[in-house]
Amino acid sequence: MPVAAVPLDLRVLAFTFFLSLFTSVLFGMLPALTMRKFDLRTAIASRSATGSDRLGLRQALIVCEMALTVVLLAASGLLIRTLIHLQTLPPGFNPTGVMTARVSLDDVRYHDAAAFQKLLRESIDAMRQIPGVQQAAVGLSLPYERSLIMGGISIEDGNETGQKAMADEVYVTADYFATLQIPVLSGRAFTEADGPHKQAVTIVNRTFARKFFHGANPVGRHVFVDTLIVGVVEDVAMAPGIDPTAPIMNEATMYIPAAQVENRQLSVVHVWFQPSWIVRTAAPVEGLTAQMQRALASVDPNLPFSGFYSMHDLLQKTLATQRVEVALLSAMAVLALLLSAVGIFALIANIVAQKTREIGIRIALGSTMQQAMVHTGAPGLRASAFGLVLGLLLCAGALRAMHSVLYGVGVYDATTILTVIAALSAVALIATVLPTIRIAGIDPATTLREE
Repeated sequence: MPVAAVPLDLRVLAFTFFLSLFTSVLFGMLPALTMRKFDLRTAIASRSATGSDRLGLRQALIVCEMALTVVLLAASGLLIRTLIHLQTLPPGFNPTGVMTARVSLDDVRYHDAAAFQKLLRESIDAMRQIPGVQQAAVGLSLPYERSLIMGGISIEDGNETGQKAMADEVYVTADYFATLQIPVLSGRAFTEADGPHKQAVTIVNRTFARKFFHGANPVGRHVFVDTLIVGVVEDVAMAPGIDPTAPIMNEATMYIPAAQVENRQLSVVHVWFQPSWIVRTAAPVEGLTAQMQRALASVDPNLPFSGFYSMHDLLQKTLATQRVEVALLSAMAVLALLLSAVGIFALIANIVAQKTREIGIRIALGSTMQQAMVHTGAPGLRASAFGLVLGLLLCAGALRAMHSVLYGVGVYDATTILTVIAALSAVALIATVLPTIRIAGIDPATTLREE
């Protein structure tokens, strides 16, 4: 589908231009402002181009850089831990060896339940004939996807009689749970006997049983329109519905047999959802696409698949927003860390260059090389320490604003904070020590003679 062109927003362009101009002018004028108290005679006498004012300004800039780097690194660390948490959530099924393909059934031919069920039955039989295919099934939606949300579900018997429920609803064929290897915790899975004009049945997941039956076994109980619960299955990771609290989570879900879906339901749900054909194979899933398309074409040549997806593809698609957030914030954090390291290195290197005579005198008077290095590197270490403390104080407020995008990790995660402190401390120490190594090459006699 072609992507519509996004018009250029002149307000954003103007804001970016003036912000860039302001930043350039501000930081271009700062060095000039530090020269307003420049004493030429003192500078000539000391042969130093760096006064205490300019040193203080540079230290202040490093403090700000370090503080912002702390916030960015902590924020990106929390997002990385969130992404790891989401990617390692128990899926509730076995995604290995599964290939899926979507089909649009928003077609008047398949608004009739009999034609719809004939399509499912014959296409599944055709896909089972593909070499290497072990199981095949169809479901209205898949794990990691959003499902149809049903409201007004009522509990019809037991202590919860009259309780109203809202849950996801997914129609599936009989082998859906076997194909995805979703464990049946109690009761039974669907069979071919669960057809039209039979007792209406449903299978619920663990979250549904816990939420609406308080953990009791609901098998044998009834929900709306005299629908019998015949089984309970394990939760599978799904995209949230009305009230999203995480990109993937366990939603209360009811599964119904595809053979019991009525005409009026078909004409509605297929406007919004494309059902998926699912196959499990021992062979590589990448080679299945053409064979699956041929199997479907053998039943209906005018019904193409709209897309093929492995379960890994679906997970990555669901977490695409989180990956973009991690990439952008991590890039900014790494850039800020690099700028902080360069700033510290430049500060200490400049001090070494400007105070060569002073360092030579100190060494000539008995100061050790180590003492000279510590004395010279102290401004950089002090600025780094102040920046680190200021950054941690800023984190107290800044990270709280990230609460809505963090899942499975606390806002003030100790592991993340300690890792940031350790990383920044190591970078600051390295950036300070490297330029002070030049002190080891200073010859006091030669330095004093040249001065």
